[in-house]
Amino acid sequence: MKTVHKFEVPIGEKEVSLRLSSSAKVRMVEYITCAKSIFMWVEVPADDALQNNGVERLFCVFPTGSGIPAGATFMGSAVDQYHPEAYHLYEITGCVE
Repeated sequence: MKTVHKFEVPIGEKEVSLRLSSSAKVRMVEYITCAKSIFMWVEVPADDALQNNGVERLFCVFPTGSGIPAGATFMGSAVDQYHPEAYHLYEITGCVE
């Protein structure tokens, strides 16, 4: 069985560290206007959620036009519907420069 959890990844912050299963998959990324922040919905095995299994995984939001470190993996994009802004969520792996 699987379950989906929601996590906030604030804009303008450094990396956000989350303890997630290595098999966890980001299923949706959205800009939530009232929070002025990016949220992601992650599918995880239900057993992992109950047993608190997992590894530290780093995520970061980059505005359009920002430099993205080599080795970062694209997870999804989100658009602010009230301002001409888009944000891009990446998982940071390996050495960050």
